[in-house]
Amino acid sequence: MSSAVMSVGLQGMKGERIRVEANVRIDKEQCVIIGLPDASIKESKERVLSCLHRLDFDLSMKKLTIHLSPADLRKSGTGFDGAMLLAAYQELTDSPLPIDDSICVITSLSLSGELLPFHGMLPAVQQALSLGFKRIYLPPVDVSFLHDTAKAELVPLPTVEALVEHLRGQSSLLFEGILTSVISTAVEDAEVFQTDFSAVRGQSQAKRALEISAAGGHHTLLVGPPGCGKSLLASAFSSIMPDLRKEDALEVYSLYHLAREKKGMSLRPPYRQPHHLASAISLIGGGTYPKPGEISLAHRGVLFLDELGEFSRKTLDMLRQPMESGEVTISRVKQTVTYPSSFTLIAATNPCPCGYYGSRERYCTCTPRQVTDYQLKVSGPILDRLDFVLSLKSSGLQEKAASETSAEIRHRIGCVRSLQHERYGSHSLNATVSYQQLERTAGFSEVQLQRIGIVCFEQKWSNRTQVKLLRLARTIADLQGSETMTDSAIQEAIEWRKLPNVLQGGEHLGPT
Repeated sequence: MSSAVMSVGLQGMKGERIRVEANVRIDKEQCVIIGLPDASIKESKERVLSCLHRLDFDLSMKKLTIHLSPADLRKSGTGFDGAMLLAAYQELTDSPLPIDDSICVITSLSLSGELLPFHGMLPAVQQALSLGFKRIYLPPVDVSFLHDTAKAELVPLPTVEALVEHLRGQSSLLFEGILTSVISTAVEDAEVFQTDFSAVRGQSQAKRALEISAAGGHHTLLVGPPGCGKSLLASAFSSIMPDLRKEDALEVYSLYHLAREKKGMSLRPPYRQPHHLASAISLIGGGTYPKPGEISLAHRGVLFLDELGEFSRKTLDMLRQPMESGEVTISRVKQTVTYPSSFTLIAATNPCPCGYYGSRERYCTCTPRQVTDYQLKVSGPILDRLDFVLSLKSSGLQEKAASETSAEIRHRIGCVRSLQHERYGSHSLNATVSYQQLERTAGFSEVQLQRIGIVCFEQKWSNRTQVKLLRLARTIADLQGSETMTDSAIQEAIEWRKLPNVLQGGEHLGPT
C-alpha cells in the first residue's frame, strides 16, 4: 500500500491535487512540514502529533517529516490535517491502511482527535469532485446538497478513530451522528424589498433594453439627470433576473465563503452595489493572500455601479479584462489566483458634475472643461465594451406604469436563457459564449453578416462592436422566439447602437 495520501489545495477557486507523504527515522523527537506551507499548516504539526499520541503511537526518538507536493506550490489552510495524519500513520503502523490515489481526505483536526470543518471546505470539496476522486473523507458535516451532482462517495466521520476504522472496512453507519450544516440558508422573504418593474413609470425604452440585457447577459450604462430613475431601474433589474441553477448557486456561495462574507444559500442571483469611493482592490480583489472582490461576489448576478463618473478612471479601467473574459487573475508575490467574475454590469451616471448637461428642464452650470473631464472618467475602451448606452429623461407621475410585473418578465427571460444553455451546451449566454461557437450556432446568413459589416464600416465601429451587434441580435431573436436570425432583430440591434448619448461628444438627452 502507498504511504502517500491525497488532498486538495485551493488556488483561488481552482483546486490542485496535493500529495502528502511522510517519512519517519530515528532521531531527536521532532515533526517538520515541508512543501511551502503557510503558518496555519506549520502549526498543524502539534495537532497531528497529539492525534498520533491518541492513537497510541510511541514517537520518542523519532523524527517525522511530512512533505506536501507539488513542492513549488504554496499551500494554505488547515484542510491538510487529516491527510498528514494518515500519511504519518502509514509509516508508523505495522498494518498499513488500503489507501490509493482515488481517495481524498479533506478535514482539519482538533487536539482531541475530532475531525473539524475549516474555512474554504465547501469549494475544496467541490474541486475534489471535479478532480475525479472516487471517495472523499470529510468532517461530520451535512453534504446532502451535493448528492445530486456528486459522482463520488462522500464520507463524513466524527473522529480519527472512525476514519481509521472506516478505511479498514467498517461501515459508515456505525459512526452516524448529528451532522453540522456547512451552509446557511438565506432569508426567504429577501425579495420583498426589491422594486417591481410594474412600479416604474415611463422609461419604456430603458425597460426594453434592460429586458434584453437580462436575457443575454449584456452590459448597460444609464445616463441622465438626477432623479430621472436610473437607480430605480437598476434596482428593478435584479427582480427580473431568473433564479440560479443549484450548481451555480453553490459556486456563488463558495465565493462568499472564501471572502468571509455573510450570505445565506439562495437561488437568487447576487446583487452588488459598491460605493464610488471603493478602492480598486475591493472592487477587483486582492490583498497579501488575494480574496475575491466585488466583481467576483457579483458572479452570475448583477454589479451595479452608481455614480459611475465619481469612480476613478484607473479603477474603472481595471474592469476591461474581467468584462471580456468572465474571470479575474490576481498576481501577488506570494500567490497568483484566479476567481470567476461573470457578471452583468449595470452602471448609472450623470452627464456632468451638476447633472444637467443636455437637459431641457434646467440649465447646466458646468464649464465645458468640467463636462469633458467628467465624461472622460468613462474611457473609450469601457464604452466599447458596453452593449447599451441609454440617455434618460425625467418621467412624470402622470405617465402610466408598465402592465407587466417582474415575475412575468422573469419567467420569459428564464425561458430564453434555457434556450441559450441548450444551444451552447454550457452555462454560457449570448454575451459570454465564444465568438466561434456563436458564429457556428447563431444562424446568421451571409447576407445578414454583410449587412452588419457595411453598417459598421459606415459608422466607423470597431470589430468588437460588430461582434456585440451579433450577440445582441441573437438575444433579440431569442426573445422573439425565433431559432434562426431575423432581419428585424438585426435592425433593432443596429438601432440600439446608433442611439445618441451625451458621453464623449454624443448628442443631447433625447426622449425615451
